[in-house]
Amino acid sequence: MMLSRIGMKPNYLPSFTISLLRTPHLPPTIAQFIVPLKVNKLDLRDYLQHVYNVKALNVRSFITQQKIERHKPGYHSTHYCRPKSIKKMTVELMTPFLYPKEPKDLRPYVTLRFNFRGCSKGMKEMANMIRG
Repeated sequence: MMLSRIGMKPNYLPSFTISLLRTPHLPPTIAQFIVPLKVNKLDLRDYLQHVYNVKALNVRSFITQQKIERHKPGYHSTHYCRPKSIKKMTVELMTPFLYPKEPKDLRPYVTLRFNFRGCSKGMKEMANMIRG
């Protein structure tokens, strides 16, 4: 028995997050996702088939490298680092998918799980604005 066939890989509760991107410039038969770097095309195809019962005809993936950031930890030292790359997958679906309308009030959907000590002033203002 081959485990690499479509729909044959068992999917349990995933330990990662897959985010669906709202892409109005693409046709309704194409959806785009942000996935972890370790997820491959077959994993996403099986995930969509098992969890959402959606058949994918074609999956394309690409990795976007982030810009180098400059940090100033001390007075005389400067530290440069590159944030983690982002992997996006574009899936061609068998049936068209229509996005639900965007909600006007985002307060029920916002959960703030981060600590404000490391946030910039803009992030604090945005979070307070969303909270109401």
